[in-house]
Amino acid sequence: MAQAATGRSHRIRHIPELDLLPVMNLFCVIIPFLLLSASFLEITIIEMSPTEGISSGAGTTSLAQSEEQQLQPKVIITDQEMFLSTVFRTQSISPAFPEERNGEIVNSYDFEALSEALESFRIELDNAFPSIPIHKITILTVDNVRYDNIVKTIDVCADHGFDQPGLQVAVYSVIQRTIAAGAGGAQQ
Repeated sequence: MAQAATGRSHRIRHIPELDLLPVMNLFCVIIPFLLLSASFLEITIIEMSPTEGISSGAGTTSLAQSEEQQLQPKVIITDQEMFLSTVFRTQSISPAFPEERNGEIVNSYDFEALSEALESFRIELDNAFPSIPIHKITILTVDNVRYDNIVKTIDVCADHGFDQPGLQVAVYSVIQRTIAAGAGGAQQ
């Protein structure tokens, strides 16, 4: 057979097809493996209701506060003690005590005592003000209270119908004034 003048053959070259089967097999094996070995994150969101700030000065009370806001209880957590402040009184719930968590010694509180105090307050509140539904509660803390103690407090409050928690962080002197102001009312 004679070659063309350009020096090329008239034969048509066949380009071999790409064999994608091994690549597809690899993906069929690797994708389930990656899905099984991936760690999935679960993000929990705690919904908080807005709270009114605590002034560090003398403070004024608004005449326009609703009855629910005036009856709203506060759980006060310091690094030494936990209190429940209500329209009726401010009472000490539990002193802080050391507890070992994950190999480290941290402050903890008696959440059973908080549960009992909230149950007692809920009964007292329902008897005194049956027409006013109270769902809000304020968790007032100093800045060095552990997050897990705050979450446990919110969980205990939610178990007793206070499902709209608000969180406030204040300096220790403001918290002491809040405790003293509540203690000036009817003491148990």
